[in-house]
Amino acid sequence: MQNKKTISNQQIKALLITTVIGVGILSLPSDLAMILNTSGWIAIILGGLIILPFVIIINRLFRIYPGMSFFQIGRKVMNPIIFNIFLIIMLSYSLLLLSYACRIFAEVIKAYLLETTPTEIIILTMLIAITYVARSKLEVVARVAVMIYPIILGFIIFLVIVNLPNADYTNIYPLLDVDYKAIPRGIMAVIFSYAGYEILLLALPFSENNKDSLKYCTKGMFIVIGVYLIVFFITLSQYGIHQLQREIWPSIAVIKEIDLPGYFLENLDGIVMAAWVMVVYGTMGPFLYASGVILGSVFNVRDNKFFVPPLVPIIYSISLLPDNLIEVNKVMGRILNYFALASIMVIPTIIFILSYIKRGKNKI
Repeated sequence: MQNKKTISNQQIKALLITTVIGVGILSLPSDLAMILNTSGWIAIILGGLIILPFVIIINRLFRIYPGMSFFQIGRKVMNPIIFNIFLIIMLSYSLLLLSYACRIFAEVIKAYLLETTPTEIIILTMLIAITYVARSKLEVVARVAVMIYPIILGFIIFLVIVNLPNADYTNIYPLLDVDYKAIPRGIMAVIFSYAGYEILLLALPFSENNKDSLKYCTKGMFIVIGVYLIVFFITLSQYGIHQLQREIWPSIAVIKEIDLPGYFLENLDGIVMAAWVMVVYGTMGPFLYASGVILGSVFNVRDNKFFVPPLVPIIYSISLLPDNLIEVNKVMGRILNYFALASIMVIPTIIFILSYIKRGKNKI
């Protein structure tokens, strides 16, 4: 990789956190509550710990081949045609995730903010907004992540402070009433919420200090785990297990229950939604950027900005295919889970194993 510009490990950590935390955080508490009841926190921790070895694998891959991009390594260790098939799978996953995120984003905005605005307009507006950052260089995408990172942390801190006085902590008990047979289903449900860490495949080659990259990435993953645990316990303490199971987006709905002292802010929905729009922007921007880069690699073109705009109508069309929210979650969500498993776990692992085999043969 020649004439590359570097990004700091702090930017990589921010990029990791903002890309992972997105629309998945909205329904995560209720999804886990339906599967594991009050023990949903166990799946959050186990899911995060399962992802950590794959973060280490990605970091190790670039230590084996320093100075090379993911695409250069892939074509070096395996047949270019097969690698292009892998890239198409990853591109399909990225486009599906963007379509899913766009549709959920539009549904939430309509439910809480813009009731009469057509879904098509909300989706198109967001796609146009993320196209601007997705056509930029990775350094710009990373700087946007650094700007959004404090908003996420600030939102979580605010959520904790305003909910502490009214929380019923008896709702979180029993903590260890675990149905062990349901744990694998719980982990599968939470894995999607950790999707996005694979942005490291594009970011780590640009790190200004490769030796410390893993430390920052690990910190980033633990912050994500912490955020998910806080949101789960806050929504559980507010609603109780039975009401939490009935909520569609408890992470947003819990804000409507807040009653600030003095009533100096009568309606927090607008403020919260504005913060959440930035969070979703921080997720979708890097994914659209990655889609453009992957497509550019398939066609062997270095500049990805020409490939981003043609992807917008594809994402827009896919996002509107489901007739309602039930189909979005059951059909699109299920298909997305299969593509996610292949893209964020199977493909990086295969390339990592082949890189070790290739290195061993070269030594011989």
